[in-house]
Amino acid sequence: MPTNVRRFLWLWWAAFVIGAAEIPLTPPNSTLLNFGATRSVQTALAAGGTALSLATLLPFLWFAVRRRKNWARWVLLVSFIISLPLEFLDPSVWSGDQLPLTGMALLSVLAEAASFYFLFTGDARPWFAEQPMDRNAAGTGS
Repeated sequence: MPTNVRRFLWLWWAAFVIGAAEIPLTPPNSTLLNFGATRSVQTALAAGGTALSLATLLPFLWFAVRRRKNWARWVLLVSFIISLPLEFLDPSVWSGDQLPLTGMALLSVLAEAASFYFLFTGDARPWFAEQPMDRNAAGTGS
């Protein structure tokens, strides 16, 4: 596996872990509190949403990194681009009194952006351009 693909993996997982660490620090949503959703319910919903998004993205990550599928890395990039407005529209993250949460959110976004830089540059480009040799087509000489 090329170095840039390995860097992508490390940064992508780091961004995910940082994003997951934000969940307990996020202040309760007052609108949900008015509907009777307690802080623990809100945290459980956020953790469930994070787990669901990870479960959705893991097959694409596997196809991109292990199976060298170019289309899968594009799906991952597009999903990141689509998720950006969701990250920046959350008012609780970007309020002035939540500096640690804002820093973590920004660090998570920057780590994931850097991961995609590595996935599309350097030795990752030929990794996705070349297709691995089919073991059945290689022949055994008999």
